[in-house]
Amino acid sequence: MAERHLFPASIVDELTYCVEGVASGLHLVYTWIFTLEGEVSTEAIQKALDKTLNYYPKCKCILTNNYPSYKRWFRYRWERTKSTGRDILQEIELPDHDFNIEEAVDYYVCNHVPLSIDISSHIPLKVLLIRQPKRAFLFFILHHAVADGVGSLSFIQKFITYYEDIFYQRETVENQPARFEDISVPEIPFRWDYLAPHRIRPYLSYNSLFRKEPPVRLYPHKFPGESGTFVAGIRTVSSQRLEAIGTIAKKNQATINDYLLATTFQTAKMWSRGWAGQSERIYVTVPMNLRSPEDCTMSNILSSANVSFRADVIGDKEKLLQLIREEMTALTKNDIAQTMANLSCFLKPIPITLRKLLLKYSIPGFSPTLLLSNLGVLSPNPSHKDEKGFHYLGPARICNIHLIPNAGTWPDLLVSTYNKQMAVTIAVLSSCFSPEEAERFLNCFVSNLME
Repeated sequence: MAERHLFPASIVDELTYCVEGVASGLHLVYTWIFTLEGEVSTEAIQKALDKTLNYYPKCKCILTNNYPSYKRWFRYRWERTKSTGRDILQEIELPDHDFNIEEAVDYYVCNHVPLSIDISSHIPLKVLLIRQPKRAFLFFILHHAVADGVGSLSFIQKFITYYEDIFYQRETVENQPARFEDISVPEIPFRWDYLAPHRIRPYLSYNSLFRKEPPVRLYPHKFPGESGTFVAGIRTVSSQRLEAIGTIAKKNQATINDYLLATTFQTAKMWSRGWAGQSERIYVTVPMNLRSPEDCTMSNILSSANVSFRADVIGDKEKLLQLIREEMTALTKNDIAQTMANLSCFLKPIPITLRKLLLKYSIPGFSPTLLLSNLGVLSPNPSHKDEKGFHYLGPARICNIHLIPNAGTWPDLLVSTYNKQMAVTIAVLSSCFSPEEAERFLNCFVSNLME
């Protein structure tokens, strides 16, 4: 019998997998899309993927509780497979089309998007290369249990380094040590001081708000259903408009994140005013990165917090930005995101079956109005770029980078910036938004960015 290579899973990985399993209509798969102009080598991609998979072995693992130990009742393990770059790369050539990024995403959604990946039987990474004359689109499709956005960017940066070494036949350091320690990161130690009254009281008050004042929904009916097809959309904000946004934010002593949040609240209020009352509360979930700046592990070092306001206080941007600064200061001061991560330790000794049952009955009460993520400025290959600021994958220029976020029964907005242009993407299930509604919502959001 072949030897099995089993590694501990972090509680964050386990919860990600369990939440997706019990939360109907939530699919925790997201996609990086690189628009490339120039030569792209299939062989070099496969070899670079092999090296990157060996360096970040978590991407070639499946999650299992089928192993000979009583611990399988309580904890999952990552099991390493023999998957290679050839196994996970799918290549398609479309000589009769000349897609822009919106059309490429539409083609991907209609023909190739995996709404979910069962990571108990498949590794949490797929790669798709769509070739066209003088252009290619490279898709990295990842399950959130393998990494958050920052962790997956680390994977892509390492892949690009290996790709260029292979393509240009550079001498490389062979047999770089695999980062097996990344597989179980983060190992969150329980800290009793997070149960101190000055910490737990604000957290309980914050947590109870969902029950007291349920969130406004962005659809007129009570619940959109638990199924549907994948809906995605993309908009690009020019460098001139992005510079103007930065000027407005600076004038109001706010960050770009604050400005994006203000725009999100304004858009949600405008969208729902036909069925939501002025006293109802809009909730925006904001992922909060708990990493240190130098951390490049393939893992989920992530928590989140909900910023919420009643519709009647959402007005002009200047006042709203002040409210957002106060709210974010309070969330940071009270360590809401850290407390949430710390309390996840209580789930470690609970059997997996009971854990799923608890999550099944608690998650529906904590569904936000929508989710907003900002990955900030992307720098996939700073050592190889041209005078115009474009980075390269070998001789192929990276013209654009877009991320399609997870799909669920509430809209998920994701913002990123590459080469002084901001990309705004949306993902949602059709049971919540039709493709036309998603486009209108995205147009409304981008329009509100400049008001």
